[in-house]
Amino acid sequence: MQFDASLLVPTLRRSWDMAAAMPGTVLVGWLATAVAGIASDVAFDRMGDVGNLVLIIYGILITFVQVWITREAFKQVGIAPALLVGNSLSVYLQGVLIGLGILLGIVLVILPGLYVFARWYLASALLVRYGSGRRAAMQRSWDMLAAHWPAALGVGLILAALSVAPLVVGEVAPALAVEYGFGWLAATNLVAAAGIVGGYLAAVSLLLNIEQPAPALQEIFG
Repeated sequence: MQFDASLLVPTLRRSWDMAAAMPGTVLVGWLATAVAGIASDVAFDRMGDVGNLVLIIYGILITFVQVWITREAFKQVGIAPALLVGNSLSVYLQGVLIGLGILLGIVLVILPGLYVFARWYLASALLVRYGSGRRAAMQRSWDMLAAHWPAALGVGLILAALSVAPLVVGEVAPALAVEYGFGWLAATNLVAAAGIVGGYLAAVSLLLNIEQPAPALQEIFG
C-alpha cells in the first residue's frame, strides 16, 4: 500500500484559489446549499414520518449544485466538462453507491471505511469531467488515488469536519438551538454549506493536481 500525502496542502490552497477566481459562483452555490439545508431541517422537523424522503430530496437538490459548481471549476481552467447539470441524478446515484461502500467498510472496521472514502474521493469530479459512467469514474478514482489516497483522506476529513461541526456543537449545547431559534438554524447550515461546497472544489483541485504538472497550474492561477 502506497502513502503520499504531499498534495494535501496544495489541494487546499488550490481550492481557495478556485473560490477566489469565481466568487459569484461559489457564493450562489454556498447560499443554495445552505437554503436547501434549512428547508430540509424544517421539513424534517415538521414531517418526521417522511424523514427519509426529505433527505433524498435534499441530496438530489445539492447534487445539482455540486454538478454546477464542479462544471464551473473545470471551465475555469479551460476544461469542457462532459456531464450536463441536467444529468445530475447520475452523480446522485453514484454517491449512493459510494455511500453504501463506505458504510460497508465502516461496519466491518472503521479504517476500511475511511480508505474506501479516500479512494473514491474523485469519482464525482471524474464523472462530471468525462461523463463515462458511474462505475468507470469510480474505477478511475480508485486507480488514480492508489498513491495519493492519504491526501484525499486528509482533505476530505478536514472539509467534512467543517460540515458536521455545527451538528456536534448542537449535540453538546442543545440550548443554543432553543435560545437562538432560526438564527441558529441558518448559521449552522451556512457553516455546513461552506464545508460541502469546499469539498466540491477540493475534488476538482486534487484531480487537477494529479493530472496536470504544477507549472501549468501555476500559469492558470497565477
